[in-house]
Amino acid sequence: MTDPELKPEAAPPAPPQEPEAAAAAPQEPEAAAGAPSPVPWEDRGLNRLQGLGRTLGRVLFHSRDFFQNLPREGWAEALAFGLIVGTAGVLACLYWQLLLYLGLSRSLGEMPAMARQFISLGAGAIMTTMLLTPVVMLANLTISSLGVWAAVGLTGGPWPKFTAAWRLTCYAQGALVAGFLPILGGPVAGLWNLVLTYHGLRGVLGLSPWRALGTLCLSLGLQVLLLLLLLGSLAGFWFFHS
Repeated sequence: MTDPELKPEAAPPAPPQEPEAAAAAPQEPEAAAGAPSPVPWEDRGLNRLQGLGRTLGRVLFHSRDFFQNLPREGWAEALAFGLIVGTAGVLACLYWQLLLYLGLSRSLGEMPAMARQFISLGAGAIMTTMLLTPVVMLANLTISSLGVWAAVGLTGGPWPKFTAAWRLTCYAQGALVAGFLPILGGPVAGLWNLVLTYHGLRGVLGLSPWRALGTLCLSLGLQVLLLLLLLGSLAGFWFFHS
């Protein structure tokens, strides 16, 4: 009887393969192309002065790209920008107007009646005007945003979110830095603000050129009506409580 053939020993089981230790962590998908870029004023990595300067540069000289990439959400940062720039621009306009009236009074010996009455009230009236300017700017931003928002809805198409109209209006106040220009700063600032609002209607809300122009004209009319309604309400309140 022959010895049974020795069977070869079974090979030891292979150790389970461990996942590569250096496997790269899954990367997040890249942001979609054309996504709105952060506004420098809203970038927390920049200090306020840098953010203000860079945002003004983009609003004034690259307005189309700025409004096309402007995020549609968030109202507080846009409000702060509009109040700061708008208040500074209005106060600069008042400063140059007072200098103009004073110069006319010295050269011609006569001053416009309204300016004469305002200056005769003294430093208290000037300080009160300066303190109330932010309140006036806040009312202006509210009325302008409501006018733009309503005009977009009334010209056809879906009604936009009010936040988008609010941000558009607030950042369009960058044009008021033209108020620092002597004498002609006020008219230049007003016209520039209309141009920025037009670019905002096209970039932020995606309106066609002719619809944006019609919306801009209609919004101006609605703003006048809202202003008259506000002034009438204040006058009536004062009349019945005086």
